[in-house]
Amino acid sequence: MRSLFGFYKSEEDTAGTTEKASKDPTPISSPKNKSTDALAVPPVFECDVNAEDPLQEIRPLTDEEKKVFDKIKAGVPELIKDLPPIDPEALKFVDEEIPLDIEDWLTDECIARYVRARKGVYEETKKALRKTIEWRATTRPHAIRPDVVEIENKTGKMYFNGFDKLSRPVIYMYNHKQNTKEADNQIRWVVYTLEMCIRHMRPGVEKVTLAIDATHWGFSNSVYLGTAKKFLDTLANHYPERLGRAVVFMPPRLFVGFYNLVSPFIDPVTKAKVAFINPNSTDDAQAQTDNSSSPWVPIEECFEHSKLEKDCYGSWEFQYNHTIYWPAAEKEFAQFKASVVQDKGDKQEQDGGDKNEEVKQDDKQAKEETKGEKKEKTDA
Repeated sequence: MRSLFGFYKSEEDTAGTTEKASKDPTPISSPKNKSTDALAVPPVFECDVNAEDPLQEIRPLTDEEKKVFDKIKAGVPELIKDLPPIDPEALKFVDEEIPLDIEDWLTDECIARYVRARKGVYEETKKALRKTIEWRATTRPHAIRPDVVEIENKTGKMYFNGFDKLSRPVIYMYNHKQNTKEADNQIRWVVYTLEMCIRHMRPGVEKVTLAIDATHWGFSNSVYLGTAKKFLDTLANHYPERLGRAVVFMPPRLFVGFYNLVSPFIDPVTKAKVAFINPNSTDDAQAQTDNSSSPWVPIEECFEHSKLEKDCYGSWEFQYNHTIYWPAAEKEFAQFKASVVQDKGDKQEQDGGDKNEEVKQDDKQAKEETKGEKKEKTDA
């Protein structure tokens, strides 16, 4: 069986291979960078916000969808009631000091995404939201620790770095740098990366962009069918409406041919998000040559050259260096943790103050009632 971005392999296809790569796999450099010494350029996690920068247009809800949205929002107290405890197995992978984030997560924008993804059907939207709420309660995806997934990032096969022309976080994917085979941790790593991107979305941005280097696409750097299925299920069920664009650089003819075969079966909304780029050919000529059913586009349509990595044919001198990238990722997580823990403390302090005020009001009311009763007796 095959996937959109690589051939799937069954576990039988690779029987006898080691389950995990070594702790310190040797990075594989792009053919465009002969040296294995990565440049000392730090990653970019913060968007350089310019009020005039365009943002991706988010489809407004239809009148029928608005009715579903209002009904869902009115039922939020019931929706988040009786949440299950965290899975004991998940405790091994998360920072327990980071609180559950359901109320902060369940924003109006979040509800609207689920309404769109479930085509405005109330019961399906409610069911999907409750499923994700329970998933977040039991697995705490926002609290996955960096040390748990560091092995997945060692070679720089996938990571968040910078933003596209519409200020969407960019996840770079270099499949030929694959170094692990443990499915569960690969899924944790994808979730960790998505949560990191979401934390750094500027107001008005809800989606991510994938920059996929297909130069080395083939059988040897694909993922297991089971892993791929779990990955797609996680995205569809728990991160709906989060993909803005999937940009495939230099897809080989075999890749394009396969895509042409499966594209009629891909959801039109998803299909419209896929783009192919060949910097060495004009989009019209390339599309005509390959008879592609997905639009070939120029780089400029999706990225600014100066903010696109050289390995993806931009002019940004960034090249993944784990000794530089990972400390920055750990610092980002530490700052996030400090922020949410502080917010939790402030909320508890405020709740405590509110309760104290309620007690004071109750005491005052009780005293006034007692005083009134005494006065009535005196008058009598």
